[in-house]
Amino acid sequence: MLKKKVFISIVSLLISINCFSQMQLGGTFGLGITNNYFSADIAPELSYTLVKHLKVGASPFILYNRNMSSTYWTMMYGGRMFAEYHFDFNVFVHAELEYSIVSDSEGYSDDVWSLPLGIGGSTAVTEHLEAYALILYDVLYDEAWAFRTNPMFRAGVRYRL
Repeated sequence: MLKKKVFISIVSLLISINCFSQMQLGGTFGLGITNNYFSADIAPELSYTLVKHLKVGASPFILYNRNMSSTYWTMMYGGRMFAEYHFDFNVFVHAELEYSIVSDSEGYSDDVWSLPLGIGGSTAVTEHLEAYALILYDVLYDEAWAFRTNPMFRAGVRYRL
């Protein structure tokens, strides 16, 4: 019985080590001023490499916009699930499903679904750290909810555990 417990413990340890070696932590952070609007966003990210070229992940996010000439502001927060297929030459295709809650200083609030699709590139910074950039087009984009541009540009870093 003790041998069986030791064997199961060793196998579990090896599986968990292998699982963590396929996980990446990272995210994006942004500040900007466009058309008299100040914007700030943050989106931590956790991803996992399922097979050699296929990565899946999730990311909560918050985006804040404020008109610099008035008191009007908007806030969008929510989460996204994504999948990426990485080619051998540091290029990848990206698809995500995003759910957001949007509110503003006038008391308006609603939920918004997005389906951004796009292409990106990555480069190794160190053995475990990579930088990436994406261009995404939201196929569900609605002018009435134009809190972001379409296409969207995103850049960030990922650290492989």
